[in-house]
Amino acid sequence: MEALKSDGSAFIQAYSDCMRGWRHGAEDAVKISKLATDSGYWPIYTIRVEEGVPTFSYYRGLDIDKDKFVEYLQSMGRFRHLFKPKFRENEINEIIFQTEQRNNKLKGLIEQFGAEKPKDLYRIDRKELKTQEHLLPGHGLCPGCGAGMVLFQMATAAYQVAGNNMIYVNNTSCSEVSTSKDNVTSWKVPWVHHLFESGATVADALATAYKILKVKGLYGKPMEEDVPYIIHIGGDGSTYDIGFQFLKAALIRTSTFMEMSELLKAK
Repeated sequence: MEALKSDGSAFIQAYSDCMRGWRHGAEDAVKISKLATDSGYWPIYTIRVEEGVPTFSYYRGLDIDKDKFVEYLQSMGRFRHLFKPKFRENEINEIIFQTEQRNNKLKGLIEQFGAEKPKDLYRIDRKELKTQEHLLPGHGLCPGCGAGMVLFQMATAAYQVAGNNMIYVNNTSCSEVSTSKDNVTSWKVPWVHHLFESGATVADALATAYKILKVKGLYGKPMEEDVPYIIHIGGDGSTYDIGFQFLKAALIRTSTFMEMSELLKAK
């Protein structure tokens, strides 16, 4: 919800468990996701940027717990080769070492730029949240799929802020295929499918176009009404691999356009 209320782009990276690809029981999805943070593999933290300066706040998961890290690896079939037919201690220690080095770099950034507060906690009574109306339950994601949980939580948070004034852009991925199978969509709000490399660009273009239309008086609705919120959903391909440069460029363009174009000063 905080991301949607930000002026400009916001990026959320969520741990999305894949029980089929990672080879574990569907009933273990939540347990493994929690273990990822408790072991130090997936730390939880927030970065807020103002006037080009980042400020960190963090919750937990920056310190490595070696025993829990090994338990995390053992919980999934995709790492079975590290334990059978023999315990590959050197390889396991290397994975832990590389993860620890990454976390140490993050700790260094927090020390360098400072943290607003040592912990960022959000307490919400779920009973007070309105039931989301963006995503129908009849999708094709596997039972226990982390993506299904993340999509539902995201839609619930988005609905609290934007109601149904929302457009989703979705790269080719499990979530795209599973929510648009057989030409029947699971989405009740506008939803756009694009390839790996173009999702961030399309989302940015939609947001920019609506802002310009509003400033020019061509939006077709009263000026006090918000233009649609845009959420771009992407997996590993559009975030780290093929689409990384496009994602980075979209984030940078938000502030650049806000500075260069008078037409984009409208929120």
